[in-house]
Amino acid sequence: MLWEMKVLSKDQVEELHFQTLELLNTRGIAIHHEPTKKLLIENGAAAGKGDIIKIPKELIENRLKLVPKSFEIKARNRNKNITIGKGETILVPTGGPVFVHDHIRGRRKGKLADVIDFYKLSQTSSQIQAVCAGILDPNDIREEYKHLVLMKELVQNCDKPLMGISMGAEVAQDCIGIAKIAVEPEQGDCFIFGVVNTLSPMAWDERMLEAIWVYAKNSQPVVVTCCSMAGFTSPTSLWGTILQNNAEVITGILVAQLINPGCPVVYGNTSTITDMKTMNLCIGAPEYGLLTTAFKQLADFYRVPFRGGGGLTDGKEVDVQTGVESTTNLLFTFGNKVDIVLHGVGVMESFLTVSYEKWIWDEEISGRIRRILQGVDMTQREDAISLAGDVDTGGHYLEHPDTFARFRKEFYTPLVSDRNNWSTWHERNINSVKNAWEKVQQRLKEFEKPELESHVLSLLIKHLRGKLPEKLL
Repeated sequence: MLWEMKVLSKDQVEELHFQTLELLNTRGIAIHHEPTKKLLIENGAAAGKGDIIKIPKELIENRLKLVPKSFEIKARNRNKNITIGKGETILVPTGGPVFVHDHIRGRRKGKLADVIDFYKLSQTSSQIQAVCAGILDPNDIREEYKHLVLMKELVQNCDKPLMGISMGAEVAQDCIGIAKIAVEPEQGDCFIFGVVNTLSPMAWDERMLEAIWVYAKNSQPVVVTCCSMAGFTSPTSLWGTILQNNAEVITGILVAQLINPGCPVVYGNTSTITDMKTMNLCIGAPEYGLLTTAFKQLADFYRVPFRGGGGLTDGKEVDVQTGVESTTNLLFTFGNKVDIVLHGVGVMESFLTVSYEKWIWDEEISGRIRRILQGVDMTQREDAISLAGDVDTGGHYLEHPDTFARFRKEFYTPLVSDRNNWSTWHERNINSVKNAWEKVQQRLKEFEKPELESHVLSLLIKHLRGKLPEKLL
């Protein structure tokens, strides 16, 4: 489909780039991690006041040239490998919520059983191509064990590419170790990716920088993301927010390239605005789409793959607000040809909650938008006159051979949208939320674990023994 989204001209993109170089060279950025400060200074950066590091323009431009334009991530099931940066939008469900919601039990703290449900939904989804260990933060698992339990359950319930957890060096290394056992990669393969976040305004904290070091040293992709709140942790001016966030992200990418030149990285954004009445983050705001478009243009300028958000909403339940906001943001996501999408499905309440029913509806929205972007199939143009003349006036095409041959691939089939007539719909007495809930229950009931070879499972248990209590193995 002929569709191009832009909010910046070519000259404006270049202007932002040069302003970014000037900002990092004159004002600098706070680096709250001694090894990273030392690394930057050894490569020509200058120490400023406190933890401020001023970065020369030449260092940034030279290292940005080393970033791969695309890369492959191997999955446990090699038929499900993904390539980032080649034009396909890769959907990842969500990461980080602490609450879970469904229309029967309402909003509640997430538990491991919910996490496993969401792994199963990830595995059985036709829209999701990669899975996230931290889909939900379970409150019934002790903090020191959490990442180990989540990774263990993830590799047992999913055979798609893996996203690890990036909360410091130890957690990142543990995730990489488990993924390596499960995926059995060859030398040089990418087999897991991590997401790190800037500390707006204009800083990087220790845990995120530690994670960059671990992923980069292991030659695994790292998604460098900003999540500022315009009017609070970045300027109210959207241009100012774009500039600040670009400087933050470019610094993270630079660090990865200094640690391991050529390490795969992704330029990421989930920045949006602040509601000035409540001081809350607004991931459902229309400005999010504008910011996503601008950052995608910058990522293209740097020839770096781009990560954006997906079905983002500030809504508290599956209602009209969540539908409007999620659809708008997914439209900008797919329309911008975002390379990899975190928070693709399920998330609501400004990143705090993941919803069972919204998960299904976000899959529906994604499928609809993917179909729209496929556009019109032009391969049958030469047969069009013949087809239009095959049926007499007053006839129909229901029994025409072309209908049987083409309707499954030509027409989008909804997951949960109701297309029955009124009387059938009324008799069923199932609204859109209940319909999605039924789809959830069906998929969970029919779920079958993907095969995990016995020697891999033995290695996994051996690796975790001593790190986890026996009851969690």
